[in-house]
Amino acid sequence: MDALIVSKFGGSSVASADRIRGVVSIVGDALQREPGRHIVVVSALGGVTDQLIAAIDAALAPQPDARKHRAMLVALQQRHEDTLRALVGQEAFTVVMARLEPVWNTLRELLDGIALLHECSPRTRDAVIGSGERLSAPIIAAAFRSAGHPAEDWDATQFIRTNAAHGEATVDFDETRSRVAATLGQADPNTIAVVTGFIAATPGGALATLGRSGSDYTATILGGVMGAARVDIWTDVDGVLSTDPRIEPKAFSLPQLSYREAGEMAYFGAKVLHPRTMRPLIEAGIPLRIKNTMRPQHEGTLISHQTDTTPGQVRAVSTIRDVSVIMLEGSGMVGVPGIAARVFSALAQVDINVLMISQASSEQSICTVVHK
Repeated sequence: MDALIVSKFGGSSVASADRIRGVVSIVGDALQREPGRHIVVVSALGGVTDQLIAAIDAALAPQPDARKHRAMLVALQQRHEDTLRALVGQEAFTVVMARLEPVWNTLRELLDGIALLHECSPRTRDAVIGSGERLSAPIIAAAFRSAGHPAEDWDATQFIRTNAAHGEATVDFDETRSRVAATLGQADPNTIAVVTGFIAATPGGALATLGRSGSDYTATILGGVMGAARVDIWTDVDGVLSTDPRIEPKAFSLPQLSYREAGEMAYFGAKVLHPRTMRPLIEAGIPLRIKNTMRPQHEGTLISHQTDTTPGQVRAVSTIRDVSVIMLEGSGMVGVPGIAARVFSALAQVDINVLMISQASSEQSICTVVHK
């Protein structure tokens, strides 16, 4: 059986009609090199999620002006129409526009409701900001068809199931695996499946979002449950860099990393990856490749169980910004059993994640590093 490749393209990779044509070209070349089934996970068009958040803020203003959030929505709709028109002929344009109309109608109703009630619940917020992917996937699938590649768009809420923790939902992998097998798994393997990133559904069917780097997570979830040969994350940098190029201009792309190294870097501030992104792939040993959409010829970074670490050589330097150190100290802590457990239990009860800890050898102080 031919291999399955899952490719994810972020917002910067699908920010315009020209960028989307580049995506079509990249996947078309991959089909030639690696015949088999290809699943393409897409984000919202570049900047759209931020604009939807701004529309929520406009609707929540102390004295909301309905014309403001509606005008923002009109501008967003015009952008999507212009992008689609540049990619397909008139007949396909009409068909896709009809597909998108219910999404625009729902968005309009949600924003008007937020303005009327002066509140936005986490569930409503997810429904608004998750609309960007529902708008981009049909457009990008149409671009593939216009270029001669059979393609179909899929809404990930059909098969990725989570709990009801809106904003950063936790995936139910057993239910997701079952639903993927019954839906996406039965699709024509010769047709490119264009899947919405970032969004999923709660047990009750409400739209939920997967949090930061959610589209990357969608790609690795699908790669893991479907047994992909590889997952490719296409972004706007040449793979995982040795450090932040804004701090050190001589930063360079690392050709290879182990899952553990990449996880450490992600945890300690490397923005190209989120720590949970690799979890669905590690047990099955599925490699993850980070590539640059704007420079597809660059080899990028391959993340797998293998590593090319040289003893005595520093692999990378990462930075976490906006953190604080909390010091708990006092002579009453010396020799008292369970002090550390009580500290971390208190922090856990209010959902504070501890990034680093240290304890003085005298046992008189415990330091924790947390997000500011």
